[in-house]
Amino acid sequence: MDRVQTLAYKGKTIILIDLSHCMPDETIAVVTEAKKVVARQSPKSGLVITDVKGARYTKEVAVAIKDLVSHNTPFLKASTVVGAEGAAATLLQTAIFLTRRELKSLGTREEALEYLASVA
Repeated sequence: MDRVQTLAYKGKTIILIDLSHCMPDETIAVVTEAKKVVARQSPKSGLVITDVKGARYTKEVAVAIKDLVSHNTPFLKASTVVGAEGAAATLLQTAIFLTRRELKSLGTREEALEYLASVA
């Protein structure tokens, strides 16, 4: 399964970054690919879901995630995170603070799709 996908949902194009259950090396590879996909978006136009449920974290992963959030900022209109619990929730709050970006944390991918589809 491709971990960075472009989905069509209710007339919107949404990028899914699937980090769920990733081991650290895989997470870093997915982040690298995600940056390329997001960079193809027009400024302030992209819609992204990042699923972090069950992902494993290391210091290197934390740095890569913070870099991804920072890198994506100019390209995104709205962004959601799914599955942020424990270490992921702490990392999410740190990324929000450092980048001053709004990242909406939701419980499921379906909730994230609905939220992003409603963004004007």
